[in-house]
Amino acid sequence: MTKPNRKVSTEMPHRGPVDSSLGGISLVFPVHNESFIIEQTLRNYLAELQDRVPDFELIVSEDGSTDDTKSVLERLSKELPMKLYMSDERKGYQQALIDAISYATKPWLFIVDSDYQFAAIDFWRLDQHRRDYDVILGMKAPRRDPKYRVFLSRGYNLLLRLFLKVPYRDMDTGFRLIKRDIAVEISPNVKYMSFFTAEFVVRAHHKGYKIIEVPVPHYARKIGSTTIFYVSNLFMICLHQLVGIFRLRSEIFAKKVTPPDNLTLHP
Repeated sequence: MTKPNRKVSTEMPHRGPVDSSLGGISLVFPVHNESFIIEQTLRNYLAELQDRVPDFELIVSEDGSTDDTKSVLERLSKELPMKLYMSDERKGYQQALIDAISYATKPWLFIVDSDYQFAAIDFWRLDQHRRDYDVILGMKAPRRDPKYRVFLSRGYNLLLRLFLKVPYRDMDTGFRLIKRDIAVEISPNVKYMSFFTAEFVVRAHHKGYKIIEVPVPHYARKIGSTTIFYVSNLFMICLHQLVGIFRLRSEIFAKKVTPPDNLTLHP
């Protein structure tokens, strides 16, 4: 197995318009408690993509925020061309993203975390691979998160490679371009791990879909902090992920076991 190139290319791909023969794009944002950054995020992504992607829609799936995110999104929905779905209760990142995928209608899904740790212009680094791949992952190069999160992510991805027999380096990325029909097929089965993309990538790989990792710049959060990785929760998060890896392994490799040709089954 050769390691993917983890260096970001200094040559920026052409900024559109997209190849219309490859199909339109749904830009999908799962959102929870991002009141201070969500307006900048949505406006920047729309400015970059709206006029360069002819068949385009913006999906915002809000997940039971407890800050002013709902109010900000309600105001923006009157100004911006977006489809807004809000929830009174917290469903969790995984279910919120699965629901968001179900709202999208275009052949491709550009799914981005809403904390603006990826720049809108870097969509074009992924888009140039649409003709040849089914799942295109933006590999953080380098990752601009607290050191303990970088350490945990590296360990998590190492376990995924060892136990689930996949070659990828950054399976929990928040910047991904996926064919919608594949997302619709696989996402309802994502259930064992908290990080939707990692389990999705493992399942897609073992179904034979073509996946590529593309290095993209990653930026530190400008405002606020993660609501998932509190230090006090780390033990239970790690335990849950470890259990999930082994459950997923059991499911995937059990399905690949076939009986010997000479086995006779009796009624």
